[in-house]
Parts: sequence; C-alpha cells; structure tokens
Amino acid sequence: NRMMCHIKTNGPGLIKSTAVMFPNTAPYNSDMTYCTSVFFLACFFINGSSAGEKPFQANGSEGDFEISKATCSQADGLIASPRNSAENSTIQQIAVHHNKKTFIGINNIQTEGSFKYLSDEAIGYSNWAAGEPNNVGGIEDCVEVYPDGRWNDKSCNDKRLIICEF
Repeated sequence: NRMMCHIKTNGPGLIKSTAVMFPNTAPYNSDMTYCTSVFFLACFFINGSSAGEKPFQANGSEGDFEISKATCSQADGLIASPRNSAENSTIQQIAVHHNKKTFIGINNIQTEGSFKYLSDEAIGYSNWAAGEPNNVGGIEDCVEVYPDGRWNDKSCNDKRLIICEF
C-alpha cells in the first residue's frame, strides 16, 4: 500500500511538496531524497482546514489528552487551541466531519477552575456550553468541543479525535 501525503518543507505548517509514502521505506519525489521521521508523522495529517493563517488537521485517530499532545508534537504541531471564534469553528467543522468530539489545548490541571492554554497563558476567548465548566466528579480538567462548537470540561483520560494546529 502507498499513500499520497503533503510534506512540510518550509517551516511549521507550510505545505510545499507532495510525496508517495510506502510502508517501511522512505517516500521519494523530485524535490527530496527521503523524508525524516518528522516528515513521516506529518504525512498522517493530510486533510485539514485553516482559520486565517493557522492550519488545523486531523488524521482520524483518537487519544487521551496526553497522547493527543504528544501526537501533535511529534508531527511538529500543537494540539488545536482556538483563540477566536473562527478557529473554534474550524476545529468544530473538522470534528463534525469525523463525527467525533475533540480535545483542545486548554486545561486547568495546574489550578482547578483556572483554564489556561498549554503555554500557561490565560484564555482570552471561550465558548462554554450552558452550565460549563462544572467539574463533574472532580476529575474534569481538560476541554472538549461538542458538535455544536460549544466547550465542555472533560476527564483528560477520555479518548477524543486528535486535531493539531501547525
């Protein structure tokens, strides 16, 4: 089996080349000899959307919050972190396309009740569903996006669609 994929060759998120991926071998094309493991991981994120200059992509797989962060990091990206309604809408549309909910890069793991981006920056934009966040059971430290785009606090151990920003 082989798959077509886009390779980032000019900085984070800038898609410049197309290669053919063969299992256990390096992809080749006229622009490069082979792809590194970082490019290999980027190949799994081939369909996405953008909000302004920020591309968001999903590969259809799911993971808990830590796996989602690690997967995006390995692909030279970050877990999707909406900073405005346009970015939130793009993330929502990708999740709806996959018929899944998704985690975003906001949590209150450090300080209960104080939701922040992974950079420890306070969130300036939010889109909480009515009655949220509510910390049901005292274990809801991460944030998921509902199909309507609203946010819900959720256990970080649940599995959700992985959406990265590049």
